[in-house]
Amino acid sequence: MGKIRAAFASSNNAYIDEHFGSAQYFQIYDIDEENSAYVEERRINPLCKGHCEGGFEALYDLLEDVDSVFVLRIGESAAGYMIQHGKRVFEAHGFIEDITKELINDGFAKENGRKEAV
Repeated sequence: MGKIRAAFASSNNAYIDEHFGSAQYFQIYDIDEENSAYVEERRINPLCKGHCEGGFEALYDLLEDVDSVFVLRIGESAAGYMIQHGKRVFEAHGFIEDITKELINDGFAKENGRKEAV
C-alpha cells in the first residue's frame, strides 16, 4: 500500500492559509489509499516577510521527511529548491480535511507514495 507524508501550511490546523516562505506552522499528515492521519504540527520562524530568493535550507530541514508540501503560494525559487530536493509542491487553498479526502479519492498516495516494507 502506498503512503505519503504531506505538510500543509496552516496556522490553525484546518485551512491552508500561509505562503511557503512566511509560514510559521506546517500541519503534518500521513495519507494512504484509504485514510489520512494527523501526525503533528511543526513550527518555524518565518524566513520571509514578503519576497525572498534563498535561505530555504531551514524549511527543507523542517520538512525533510515529507513527500509533498501544500501552501497557499510559493515563489519560483522556493518551489525550484524544494523540487530539486525531491519534494512535490502544490499551491492550494481550502480545508485540509477536504484536500486529504480528494487526495485519497484521486489515488494520490497509491500513485506517488512510498511502498511499505512487507
